[in-house]
Amino acid sequence: MIGLCLAVGAGACDAGDTGQKPSSTVSIAVSAPSQDPRGAAENAALDAYRGMWAAYAKAGLTANPDEPDLSRFASDGALETLRRGLATYRGKKQVLKGEYVLNPQVAEVALTSSPATVTVTDCIDDSSFLVYTQSGEPINDVRGGRQAARATVTNLDVGGWKVTSFGVQDVGSC
Repeated sequence: MIGLCLAVGAGACDAGDTGQKPSSTVSIAVSAPSQDPRGAAENAALDAYRGMWAAYAKAGLTANPDEPDLSRFASDGALETLRRGLATYRGKKQVLKGEYVLNPQVAEVALTSSPATVTVTDCIDDSSFLVYTQSGEPINDVRGGRQAARATVTNLDVGGWKVTSFGVQDVGSC
């Protein structure tokens, strides 16, 4: 209340009750400081990247290439790659279970390009993300591992920030 009193003026914050109603109403709007454009872009890109992998893990549980969350976080070539992979698993009557361990970092920000892009690098650990039959039997017990990844996340304006392309290297690449 003290900050508000200083902003309005000393007369409006008198603690005593004079029995009189104030003659006018004062309205103060306080807004949070806005984040710099670069920081906002980095955060949005990292959220989209993490969201894409979470959506893929969710879709993998049933090998559903039409999982709606996929298109929430991915577009263009990235979305097609994810859907094609899931369709392949579904065709083989396989599903994916487990989780990825991600540690994405922003490598480059291009806010002046049209559209704006952010490049994300990562070392994905997929050793706990395995392929199973639909009945729950493991296909094999060969675990993955740490793999270098690079993704382009693009500001699609109306669609927001989405991963538009990505590549993952072989196990042991990071």
